[in-house]
Parts: sequence; structure tokens; C-alpha cells
Amino acid sequence: MPGMLTAAALLLAFSVNARAHTPYDMFPESEEVFQQLEADPRRIQLGAAYYRLDGQDRADLALGHSWGMTRWRTNDDYWVWQWNLEAMAYSRFTIGGSLNAFETVDFVANLPVAVKHGPFSARAMLFHESSHLGDDYIRRTNDQGFRYSVDGVRATFSAEPLTWARVYCGMTYLLHTIPDPARKAAQAGVELTSRPVGGSKRYPLRLFASSDLQFKEATDYRANSRSMAGVIVGYDGVPRSMRAFVGRFEGYSPFGQLYRRRERFTDIGVSFHF
Repeated sequence: MPGMLTAAALLLAFSVNARAHTPYDMFPESEEVFQQLEADPRRIQLGAAYYRLDGQDRADLALGHSWGMTRWRTNDDYWVWQWNLEAMAYSRFTIGGSLNAFETVDFVANLPVAVKHGPFSARAMLFHESSHLGDDYIRRTNDQGFRYSVDGVRATFSAEPLTWARVYCGMTYLLHTIPDPARKAAQAGVELTSRPVGGSKRYPLRLFASSDLQFKEATDYRANSRSMAGVIVGYDGVPRSMRAFVGRFEGYSPFGQLYRRRERFTDIGVSFHF
């Protein structure tokens, strides 16, 4: 145990020293180089949302996190690079009386590398997604589902022409896909964030609105649309915040087991950024 404590202390000291004297950081904040795409249904987050779908009360629960691993700078911060590790379990439940039925869950793992220069940033990642039906859904429908597993690469480019506006676009290509052989997808979106409109100096309140469009070969490039608007409760000088929002989704389900199912709903929810 003393040896482990000594090693941990040395690692922490190295990290602090690196931040202070070198262009290399260990364990930095994960969203300072490339921020998560706010309205992307598969953004890495910790959050929950409620909505009505097919006459039933539904809830989505996201248990995910992005860990900053290393960051390095070149040419006196002209370029800033970072790589993260990301993972998430994203589940859907049907809410009814004393029983909340577990419908489906997707597991996501990402290995992104991001770069930033002034108002421009980009991210490229290897990723894996798998999807599984819940026991409650199988018992109710006798549907055993199918094997859903994809691995691919995704590249996204982002620009902030104004301090309160961000636009982005990206492409996805699947290297391995089961069951659908379709491999390509495209994405674009816009995000707007206001200056502080209330709260306190330490905990400011800001308004935001965002919209995300995705076009997947697996669904004949028919658009999936996700829009959100709400309020951000932040911490001054710290990239930690809580978002409360109202959203709208129209398109094919983002859940792998349901990817051929058309859905349309309005939801309310909350998410946390750490």
C-alpha cells in the first residue's frame, strides 16, 4: 500500500508539473478541445429524458462519461490536441404504475482524438456500438431481437464564427456491421448559446438551442432530426454544468435494435457535464 500511494503521488506531481512547465497535460478536462454535440442522440452524457411514444410513457437513461487522458500543444498553442476515452450505456424504459419495463439498451465505446485552432476544431474517433433488447420487452413480445454490433470511424468538423454560435458537419463509415451491410452516414448541426441571463456570478444561467440532422445509408438517407432548447446552469470558470431542456425527435429510432422503426416524440429532460 505505501508503494501504491507513493506511485500515485508521483503521478499527480508529474501531472501538475506538466501543466505548469510543458506543453503536455495528463488527465485534462474532456470537452475543452472539442465539445460534445448537444443535440446528437448518441452524445456521451449522464442524463435522463421523459416522453410519450405510441400512447405510453417512456424514459431514456444515459449513463456515460468522457475521460480526458492526454493533451498536448504545438507552436505556442497554435494547435491543441487531445485524446479521450468515452463509454456509455443508453437505455429505454416503459413507465407504468409500479413496474417500469426495461425495453432496450445500447452500449457505446469511443476512442476520439480532437484538435483545435482558434474558432475551428475537429474530432476523429474509432467507435463501437452494440444493442440488446431488455428482458421485459422479450417476455411481453416474444421478440428475441437480433445481433446488432457495429464498429467504425467518425470524423466531425466544427466552427464557431461567433462566440454564441457553432456549426458542424461530419461523416461516418462502418468498418464492421451486423446485420445491415450499409456503412455510410452524414451529420450536420447548429448550436446557439446565450450570454448569462440570470443566476449568480458563480452560477450563471444561459439559454441554448441546438439542432442535429443525420442521414444514414441503412435507412436510405432519410433524415433523423433532433432539436433541443433549454437552460444551462454552469460554474464560472469550470466546464461543469447542468442542462434542463425540451426536445423534439423525428426519424428512425437511435436504438440499434429498433433502427428500422420510425419514431416521433417531444421530450423533457436533464443532463450533467463533468
